[in-house]
Amino acid sequence: MGGTQAIIDRNALRNNVRCIRRTIPPATRIMGVVKANCYGHSTRLCVPVLRDEGLDLFGVANVEEGRQLRQSGVEGTIVVLGPPLPGMMEAYGQHRLEALVSNARMAAQLAEATPIGASVNVHLFVDTGMARNGSHPDDAVEVLRFMRELPQLSIVGFASHFATSDEPENPFTLQQLAIFDATLRRATDAGFRFRDVHLANSGGIFNVPDSHHSVVRPGLSLYGYHPTESRQASSGLVPVMNLHTHVANVTRFPAGVSVSYGRRYFTRQETEIATLPIGYGDGLMRTLTNKLNVLIAGSRFPVVGTICMDEVMVDLGLDSGVHPGEKAVLIGAIGNHQIDAYQLANAAGTIPYEICTNISARVPRIAAD
Repeated sequence: MGGTQAIIDRNALRNNVRCIRRTIPPATRIMGVVKANCYGHSTRLCVPVLRDEGLDLFGVANVEEGRQLRQSGVEGTIVVLGPPLPGMMEAYGQHRLEALVSNARMAAQLAEATPIGASVNVHLFVDTGMARNGSHPDDAVEVLRFMRELPQLSIVGFASHFATSDEPENPFTLQQLAIFDATLRRATDAGFRFRDVHLANSGGIFNVPDSHHSVVRPGLSLYGYHPTESRQASSGLVPVMNLHTHVANVTRFPAGVSVSYGRRYFTRQETEIATLPIGYGDGLMRTLTNKLNVLIAGSRFPVVGTICMDEVMVDLGLDSGVHPGEKAVLIGAIGNHQIDAYQLANAAGTIPYEICTNISARVPRIAAD
């Protein structure tokens, strides 16, 4: 009753999968990106819903996340979206994980780490402009030819990643798409065929229909946020996480009293200050100090003073009627008021991805249907 909880709305997750399906061609598969504990939403709670919705293709950041998925009972395809790392390559064969390979050196190391007689499915990753990982487009066919000669590797995919697909008017996105499609044509002209061709992240899914290919990779949109804030309201997506806590204490103070560390806020008049048991130790970023609102009893109140590790203070004014034990909402809705991760992100100078993934492991994730 009194603690901080992240409420995971599984019906919202189902809605978002179906919204994505309506946006892509019927034959295009969805790779559910479930890295970083499903963007902070709980792999334990979200992956079963995604499987119930027919997803059998998942993207993770590293082999440890892939191993955990296998241990949880996932039998479908798991693609590790980060590069294979020395000392971790044996895990691909051990846990039936698929790898994104950027160059011949990486391919050779992965093949060497795979036992004779075993095989690892690989996707060639092409750098179309992200400058993070990937083969140069001019080298892609040669890397594919090199991998084809390695019996431990089986080429199944061709992939890249957008840098600006959340900006609908940015021409760089279409430049990347053109490079990707031209490189893909050279590969198919050289005789290569791919089970999975994937470029579209959430921004590609909703903003660049020509990028859908045979697989799309939704991440943020699965969890309820359109990657372009101006299109959130019309997207049909519903935020999956609601962040709730409860009022722990209410105290009346006169004007001129400093609140919290560093004396960064002073009461302007006689007022009531509520204490909530949530802080930066729970993932409520300290940079939100004096920039955050909370919903209590159907009204919006400012969080005041420096955000502490375990607590924040809220200026209720006088005669709010708020008492200890009442629910306080930091992400979610009460009455006609709503706070979402975009609002927190804008206040903190960051993006909703960071707001969601920043909610710490000590905050229990509670399923709601």
